[in-house]
Amino acid sequence: MLKNGWLNKGVWQKVLTALLLWVTCHVSAVPTDEITQMLKGQQDAWNRGDLDAYMQGYWKSDRLRFASNGKFHFGWDEALATYKKNYPNKEAFGELKLTIKEIKMLSNYAAMVVGRWELRRPKDAPTGVFTLLVEKIDDSWVITMDHSSDSSRDKN
Repeated sequence: MLKNGWLNKGVWQKVLTALLLWVTCHVSAVPTDEITQMLKGQQDAWNRGDLDAYMQGYWKSDRLRFASNGKFHFGWDEALATYKKNYPNKEAFGELKLTIKEIKMLSNYAAMVVGRWELRRPKDAPTGVFTLLVEKIDDSWVITMDHSSDSSRDKN
């Protein structure tokens, strides 16, 4: 039967092509890629001076947690108010560069992200590190806890 060609090369190519198309359509993006894209979107929004778009990377909840400069901040609204106070204009924003060092998946719906941030502005260039808890909520990856430190403050 194989010699007669009922399972000839053309049939196998069609079956393989259909199978690959089906798999491609049904495989979703890798969570680490989605998280990386979310953080890249935040970086791009920051560099445009678009604080509202930047904040979309954070969980819009009173249970959002920040730890920075020895202080704790609670809630999305408080985070937004703090950012608006500390970054009142485009010059204060500067140019942000985020470097992800590691994304460790804790489950299908949670990850720990460790990295470095750099801010280049005309008068200074602060840098630091961050640890983020990122969770998939309502089908989107969002930061639910952010611990950032400013390394330039630690220098003597």
